[in-house]
Amino acid sequence: MAIVVDAHSDILSDILGRRSAGQTGILNATWIPAMDAGGIDARILAIYSGVVYLPELALRRALDQIAALQAELEETPRAALCTTHAQILAAVGEGKKAFILGMEGAEPLGADLGLLSIFHQLGVRVLGITHALRNYAADGAFFEPKRTGRVGGLSDFGVALVEKAQAMGMIIDVSHLNEPGFWDVVKLSTAPIIASHSNCRALADHPRNLTDEQIKAVADTGGFIGLNSINRFVEPPDLPHLMDHLDRMVKIAGPEHVGLGLDFCHYLLDHKSPVERSGMRQGAYLSVDGLESDREVPKIPRILAERGYPPGTIDLIMGGNCLRVFKDVLTS
Repeated sequence: MAIVVDAHSDILSDILGRRSAGQTGILNATWIPAMDAGGIDARILAIYSGVVYLPELALRRALDQIAALQAELEETPRAALCTTHAQILAAVGEGKKAFILGMEGAEPLGADLGLLSIFHQLGVRVLGITHALRNYAADGAFFEPKRTGRVGGLSDFGVALVEKAQAMGMIIDVSHLNEPGFWDVVKLSTAPIIASHSNCRALADHPRNLTDEQIKAVADTGGFIGLNSINRFVEPPDLPHLMDHLDRMVKIAGPEHVGLGLDFCHYLLDHKSPVERSGMRQGAYLSVDGLESDREVPKIPRILAERGYPPGTIDLIMGGNCLRVFKDVLTS
């Protein structure tokens, strides 16, 4: 049976929030059962520092998330932190869930390139350059229009960061980068890159979605684009139209360069105060109708089969393409 990989998950934020409130065994109680129900075998876990932590507390927040995961792993025999393709296969073969650490934005590094090696030693193998704002490395793709000065691509620090990360065997993730930064990464890259959780701008005109040219460029590096379930990136926001995004990606990039980066994060609302919720866009953190959680992931291969995709291609999309990139890039 094919290995199913979700290339973007925010469960680290949930784990840290709940452990800070005194809970333990969160993987065992919540996430392992949910992944079992959805048939998900492996996940890239996002290290993310919200705006409230920037800039001073971004490093602390990242380390706290890693520490919370390590504590959970000690309590969870069926979970493993993996840094290589071989470790992922071994963990899944033993009935465990394989977790890969990714940085959703380089904010924890500040402008200190030396910290990248520290995070590599801690297990981080995927590097997203920005989240939604400007940092020392690059400009992000805004979620909503903002007044700003002239936008730019990679800074000198950003160029050095991409080059060092790829030399170390880390995967560069261009989701959340603005277009100038995206094309800078494409020009610099010497290894496959990924857009772990992005959809098609031709079908939903949002800065977080990729143009057809960007989709083709990611594929040309040997990487993949992960389908994102968040409702603001799909119009209308339902499962059939989300699958239309997948169809378009396959048409442009080829079936060997499309995967899943589902970005389920409805549970993060549990960590928001009433005041915080009142200031949020309606429907924030919610996925498309019909695909709201891990448990509904088996709908995807069924729909793909109904749309005429052969079993081998479905296996590639559900996880094989992501695993190929892990094999090609992760060296240690």
